[in-house]
Amino acid sequence: MVYNFFYSPATGKAYSSDQMLGLFGINTTTIDITTLNRRGFYPVNETTPSFDNYLYTASPVYTVSGQYADQTWVYTPRPLDQAKANGEWEEKTKANDAESLIVAESGLSANVLAAVSGQEVPDRPTRFQAVLEGMAAVSDQLDSNLTAIDAASSVDEINNIVNKPTGVLFTGRGSGVGPEDLNVSYYTEFNSVSMTEADTELYVPSTATVIPYGSGGAGKFDSMGNAFNLGGPYTIQIRETATSMVIAEFEVPLNPTGEDVAF
Repeated sequence: MVYNFFYSPATGKAYSSDQMLGLFGINTTTIDITTLNRRGFYPVNETTPSFDNYLYTASPVYTVSGQYADQTWVYTPRPLDQAKANGEWEEKTKANDAESLIVAESGLSANVLAAVSGQEVPDRPTRFQAVLEGMAAVSDQLDSNLTAIDAASSVDEINNIVNKPTGVLFTGRGSGVGPEDLNVSYYTEFNSVSMTEADTELYVPSTATVIPYGSGGAGKFDSMGNAFNLGGPYTIQIRETATSMVIAEFEVPLNPTGEDVAF
């Protein structure tokens, strides 16, 4: 394996191969690792920062492990005004890309869509309505996100909007009193640098049912009975508890034993 950097606990810094040769006279391509370690250097197992560089700055941290040094990262929020500007740019870019994709998939030109959007709905050919509604949904979500970013009082709040958590929820229906009863559900994976599992809740839009984190025991969600209307719909949302921001939305599968659902 080729290593690009070499850590020195004495200086607290990592050096490139060129720096090792120029500063210390060490040719990293020929020296054996035992000798390298004796001279106080450790090849770095590099990693990539997992957070948004537009919102945070990253500083590497090195931990010697055997003959090597493991690299991790410490992140620091950027100034709030800068993070807001960057977050707004990220959201606008995502919305522009999403609307461009809708237009491309429709096979219609922007000029045609602009023309039909100016028509009154009763006079508008129905074949264009779904495309316009899709674009409007993107624009509405963008407006909501920009409003939330403008009101944010911390960079973590902005990150929660721009980079919603991802993960896996183990869930299903039918293990309790019937197919309208949500199984006891829990995360098997949850990825976020600014939100924890405990900051979330489950919400059933059709019945306005809130299922708090911990309601099924530590780290679990339990609806304590039917959460859905008879026959559905079986749509559920993962939301941020403090703001009711929707993180993900999906249909809960009919599976009394439960299954992993990625979001």
